This record gives sequence, C-alpha cells and structure tokens, in this order.
Amino acid sequence: MSRVFPDLADISGEAERRVEHPNFDKAMLAFCRGLADFHSVALTRRAGIVDTVTWAVALLVLYLDEHAPESAHARRLVAICAEGQLAGATAVRNAIALLRQGGMLVSDEPVTPGPAHRLRPTAALIETMQDNLSIRFSALEPVIAWPKAPAEWARTPGVLSGFVRGNVEAYRREHHILFEPLPEVRIFMDRHCGYHIFMEILSHLEITRLGASGVVSLSDVSDKFAVSRAHIRKLLRAAADRNWLRYELGGQVTIGAQSLARYRLWFGHEFTWIYRVAGSDFSANQSNKMASSVDHQQIAAEDVQPGQRGVGSALRRDTDEGCESAQGEVGEK
Repeated sequence: MSRVFPDLADISGEAERRVEHPNFDKAMLAFCRGLADFHSVALTRRAGIVDTVTWAVALLVLYLDEHAPESAHARRLVAICAEGQLAGATAVRNAIALLRQGGMLVSDEPVTPGPAHRLRPTAALIETMQDNLSIRFSALEPVIAWPKAPAEWARTPGVLSGFVRGNVEAYRREHHILFEPLPEVRIFMDRHCGYHIFMEILSHLEITRLGASGVVSLSDVSDKFAVSRAHIRKLLRAAADRNWLRYELGGQVTIGAQSLARYRLWFGHEFTWIYRVAGSDFSANQSNKMASSVDHQQIAAEDVQPGQRGVGSALRRDTDEGCESAQGEVGEK
C-alpha cells in the first residue's frame, strides 16, 4: 500500500484488466456522453464549471475548505495551480469569478484590511459535484459494482470528500498525473474544453474491431461547448498531425485500431482511478479517518454567515453523522 491516498500501486495493470471487460466499450461511451453533457453550456455555464481550470479550482476549494480552511483564498489557489503548471494567475482568478457568479463559491469579508478573502464552497457546489459523481458511477455500473445505486452512492456521506481528497493529494504529495504516460490524451487536456470535446466526438463514433469512425457535426459540438469550429478543427488537426486519428473535411473522424487501444487504456485508467478514490472500502475508511481528525472546536468557532457554510464543514458534518451507521462502507481531482 502506498503512503498516500489513494493507493497508487499497479494502476496501469488494473487499467489493462478493466479494458478486457466485455462491457467496457459500453461503459466508456456512456462515460463520454455523460461528462460531455455535464460540461456543456446548457448545464455548466449557469454554474461556472466550464472547463478543466474551473473544475480544478472547484476541487481545490473543496479540499482546502475541509483540510486547510485558512488557505482557501485566491492567492493560494494561484500558487497551487502555478506549481502544477495547470493555469496562470489570470485564468485562476477568472475561474473563481465564474464560480462565484454561478453561485458555487462565496467570499468572506475580512475582519481587518489586508487579509485574503476566504473562499467557501456553497451547498450548490456540493450538489453539482455529487451530480457529476452520479454520472460517472452510472456510466461505470456495467463494469464496476458500487456499494449502492449510483445516485445514492454519489450522495453517501464521505464519498465526495474521498473523491476530492484523492485527486488533490495524489498530485500534491507524489506529483502523480494520471494521463502523463498518454500524450494522445494530454493534447486534448491542455486546450480549452479539449477533453470534453474529445469525449463528445468519441461518443458519436461507431466502434469495430478496426477502430472507431463516424461523421461529427462541428457546428453541434461548437454550440454545445460555446467554442468556435476553428478551435475544434485545431484540436483534431493537432491529433491528426501525430497520427493519433484522421480528420477529413466534412467532419469524418477515424481512429485506427492501435490508437483506439490507447484511448481505451486511458479510460481504463480513468475507471480505475474513480474506483480507488470513491468506490472502495479503503477510500471510505480513509476519508472517515481524515474527517474524524479535524478540530471541531475550530469549526464551531468559525464566523460563517447563514447559508454560507463551506463544503468542508458540510462534508465533515455529514461524515461524522454517517460514521456509526456506515463505518467501513462509505468514504474524490
């Protein structure tokens, strides 16, 4: 067992085994459709979770609010994102502004001039992230048996906390990047909405033993994520230039058998990771142990306005209340 949560041992080996499941492709396509829909303009523009930067900032605020509340402010978020080469200061501050506009974050007014404004997640952010987990769990149900029905498990005390903690701490402590050995995935990750666009495209392709192919409407994808068709074409051409797929005018996308095997392996990593941070008894027990170590007197002394309690307090409260009835059963970027 590795010294960090989650266990980082043999993730690739487990991913390879998951790909062999007879229902893997079904789960992969459902996963792509579900998360592409979740990150579409129709759903997330209202909440502010529009790309990988706002998603990462939301996770970090959730984590800091629970484990290091004094660090849950813009300067610390900028420093963390710069350290991980995730985003620059302007992008992080824009992400914070979008999340505040969407009602996902609130900011404390400092008692005295000078101190950084503490950011707190709202109940709406908790619900939004639990919805995201429910989508993931539902898609993976053909290949992973969850302890409860997907929607119920996503809202089980401690599960969201484990999902958040696993994603943040694996990188912060071990610099673990799940997609590091897969440049054909990172090329999409590094561009605005790129990963969600890739999942949307893949979900429309027909998979055969020769690979995957289909015609994709760039206009539909453009509308779905509020990006230009030129942006989508650049994504596809960048991948095509490296022979990871073929893109032809008219929207024809073809992924050869070898490249499809690599993308399958990536989603095998995704599925393995989700299970380790949010699906196993280990993740549940570790999350409960972490929650029980919090200084509850400090929490009680926090000056929180009605309706503005942070998710850390909510996650700790939910976990504590659920420990006796669900010890060993409940516990994520």
